[in-house]
Amino acid sequence: MNREHPQDGDHPRNRHTGPAGAGIQATMGDLLVLFDWNGTIVADAARARAATNTVLTGHGLAAISAEEFSREFRLPLGAMFTALGVPAVEVASAEREWNHVMAATTSPARAGAGPLLETLRARGARVGVVSAAAAETVWLDLKHLHLDDLLHTVDAGAVDKIATLVSRRGERVRAVYVGDTEYDMVCAVAASYTAIGVSGGYCQPERLFAAGAEIVIDQLGELIPLLEKGTAHD
Repeated sequence: MNREHPQDGDHPRNRHTGPAGAGIQATMGDLLVLFDWNGTIVADAARARAATNTVLTGHGLAAISAEEFSREFRLPLGAMFTALGVPAVEVASAEREWNHVMAATTSPARAGAGPLLETLRARGARVGVVSAAAAETVWLDLKHLHLDDLLHTVDAGAVDKIATLVSRRGERVRAVYVGDTEYDMVCAVAASYTAIGVSGGYCQPERLFAAGAEIVIDQLGELIPLLEKGTAHD
């Protein structure tokens, strides 16, 4: 599900004089910053592990710990469930169940997510989400967290994340994709984005580097100084 939001000049968030907009010049007008959703903007690793364990125990398999989840999580989901022992003929239903459980609850935003999105928009960057997660889950979270009006675009349920990123690549000269999984980093590199990993999500930092991350940050607030230094390339 793709959705476009108002341009900056028409958006009420960009007419305020609050901290994110006060005195800030639009210095990032050549920059496209797209984010993964689960584990990147929302702090929902616990929700994802709970959904995974619901699926596993429902198929007669042992639940996994937080450490095991961080080590074993991968996309597409079918690959993870296959690796964890779900029979091949049951993988499709396991994926549907996982998404159903994920959509049943919401999760908090990662620290600094709102201020980061607002600052990026105030400085002229084009900001969006590209997520393979079910659109129902992403929009439930967006509305709950009141973050939907801070994004120019939302591409949820992206079956082919590389293709979706490529379709957005021409919107600005420089492009960054921020995510918390190996899949995010691989897709970013393949689509000619600067790949920036964020720790504390679904995967361990070393896996992000191995998958192509140029930098791995611990907090979302670290992103603005990196972009100011010209980390993103064209």
